[in-house]
Amino acid sequence: MSSADKINLLPKDDFAYSPTGKLVGWAVSVGRWIVVLTEFVVICAFLSRFYFDTQLANLFDEIKQKKAIVASATSFEDNFRQIQERTNLVKTLLAQEKKPSVWIVEVSKLLPVEVTLNRIAVADDELKITGYSFTESGLKYFMTGLVSLPNISEVSLDEVSSRKEGLPGISFNITATIKEAKQSKTSLSSQ
Repeated sequence: MSSADKINLLPKDDFAYSPTGKLVGWAVSVGRWIVVLTEFVVICAFLSRFYFDTQLANLFDEIKQKKAIVASATSFEDNFRQIQERTNLVKTLLAQEKKPSVWIVEVSKLLPVEVTLNRIAVADDELKITGYSFTESGLKYFMTGLVSLPNISEVSLDEVSSRKEGLPGISFNITATIKEAKQSKTSLSSQ
């Protein structure tokens, strides 16, 4: 080989041993590792994309399924809410309802043996009673009992007559004024 064909790769000067040369050598070495690590992170990110795409597709499928479930339950929910509104309306109406059965019980507690009732009618603030008594004292005791009720403000004996068809006793019609509904409910419930 001729000397022209020989290539000498060894440095001719001491640059590699100088501080700048050492710094350049270190920078090249570290730079290679930085490039390798950066490529590793990029490859990991690229490969992880497949995993995250699969998870994203699964989430979309779950959302579609849950939307279908919610869509199928909307008619049930609408029906349930309508029934709940009706129930609340009925509860409100029942709470406002006047309870004639309470008055029937109260009046029946006052009845002496001689008195029989034909009809009890409860209007807004009025109680009408129709019946007959075999004796005057029985009618008197019944009237006294009605007057003594705390939720009755006024009692009037509208009609008194002897019974028709020759039957013994006295027919009567009584009208009683009921105090305010709130007061009467509390006084009736406390008894």
